[in-house]
Amino acid sequence: MSNFLDDNLNQSVFFDINYLEVLGNNTFEYCLYHLLENDEIVSDFLARYKNKSVGRKAYPPALLLRVIFYAYYRGHTSSRVIESLCKTDLKFIALAGGRQPHFTTIANFVSANCEAMGKLFHKVLLICDQSGLIGKEHFAIDGCKIPTNASKQWSGTHKELRKKSDKLKQAAEKIIDKHMSSDADSGSGKKLKDEQKQTIETLLKNAKKIDDFLSDNQPRMGQGKRKQEVQSNITDNQSAKMTTSKGTIQGMACVTAADEKHQIIVHAQAFGMGQEQATLIPMVEGIKNNFGDDIFKPSLVLTADTGFSSEATMQYLFDENINAVVPDNQFRKRNPVFADSDLYKKHKAIRKKTRKDQSGRDEVLHSSTFTVSLENNSCICPAGKEMLFQGDDFEGARGIYSRFRGKLKDCRECLLQTKCMKKPIKDQGRQVSFLNEEQEKITCLDVMKQKIDSPEGRRLYSRRMWVIEPVFGNITSNKGLNRISVRGEVKATAQWLMYCMIHNIEKLWKNSEIESWA
Repeated sequence: MSNFLDDNLNQSVFFDINYLEVLGNNTFEYCLYHLLENDEIVSDFLARYKNKSVGRKAYPPALLLRVIFYAYYRGHTSSRVIESLCKTDLKFIALAGGRQPHFTTIANFVSANCEAMGKLFHKVLLICDQSGLIGKEHFAIDGCKIPTNASKQWSGTHKELRKKSDKLKQAAEKIIDKHMSSDADSGSGKKLKDEQKQTIETLLKNAKKIDDFLSDNQPRMGQGKRKQEVQSNITDNQSAKMTTSKGTIQGMACVTAADEKHQIIVHAQAFGMGQEQATLIPMVEGIKNNFGDDIFKPSLVLTADTGFSSEATMQYLFDENINAVVPDNQFRKRNPVFADSDLYKKHKAIRKKTRKDQSGRDEVLHSSTFTVSLENNSCICPAGKEMLFQGDDFEGARGIYSRFRGKLKDCRECLLQTKCMKKPIKDQGRQVSFLNEEQEKITCLDVMKQKIDSPEGRRLYSRRMWVIEPVFGNITSNKGLNRISVRGEVKATAQWLMYCMIHNIEKLWKNSEIESWA
């Protein structure tokens, strides 16, 4: 007959454990403990505590950092989940020293220490540098669009938001008018009245929310050459509506720079804009602040993708003597390798088909179809009509242009009018401009095009993807840190730096001796 030991899980027991032994010897948890036990590392977090003579004792910053970092490492960003883990998970209990911080304490610590988080990132970066993990031969920059704690339904220009507020008020008025004209039974009528009252209150509350926002905030302007209004957001006005491969999100562009040797993140920042052209200069300045102004030596290569390319950015890179490779969005089209690539042609056709700015648009006759003689200041349109010379002193981005305009009578009677003009004729005919090659400007973009089209430029740029893309894969996919839970650029930058510190600390743990850290 069988004789077994008792097997009962419904019982309480006491364990005699040592918190430090629970962490292990060469684990990520012990790595966090060893890193943060140094008072110098967490010294920047102490300034905000003013409870020496009044108030209760506070949780040590090192304790909260250990718990939060380990939770992020495990893919948990919710402060309520972290609070629960400090009560139920042995690793968290050990890292917290048996303490159980409230979720509000955890959330407040993350959002209230933005400046200190930036300084902590710098200290971790210096440890990585002292450990020999940063080669300083190639920095790659790229951005990742991360959703934030804001709803895209509350986005729009001021005109659109004002229209939305009016619609909400009109909807509330319709319900009131309908209720006043109805003769429902007393029982069902009372129930309907209560439901209508709640709906009316919600509609008017949302309308007031929009009106208050419009009265307190100015329209947001874009960062392009032409300052146009971009969509504001009532929930987080520093975030932006962005289009990604998985749809439209309300979020931040988390731009990151990584070193090639061990993919250590050397700088990171969150920007509330969908376009990346204006973010490269702040990123370069941030790298200089972390390493010094002399970091960009001729031997160090800086690479970034096409989203960062602009004339202002290229001008800055050349003025600072930075050895950068930043291609324009047509560089693959000029690459002979892609000329006969079926895969490239297939993807190009898909992109052209799905582009919103080209849907339903008919292409007009290109200026190359016009016969021009700049020496004689004459131009003949595709219909064979002579055009009026407007002058040869029109300055553009690429140099001095000569401009011609079709005669109004000729354009009105022309059979090619629908192919030649985007809009119906009003006051003038078709205009075309031609660049005077003798007065053509050589822009910084032209110089960069020559660099990226060279074999050496293509070789350098090919190293970018396998330096920076795995960083985003590790943070957003492996760790599951694919959402910003705070609002505002400053707080979003602080949390993104925390995500990046998890990546760097993990690299430290795997590629260096823990006991050797300075």
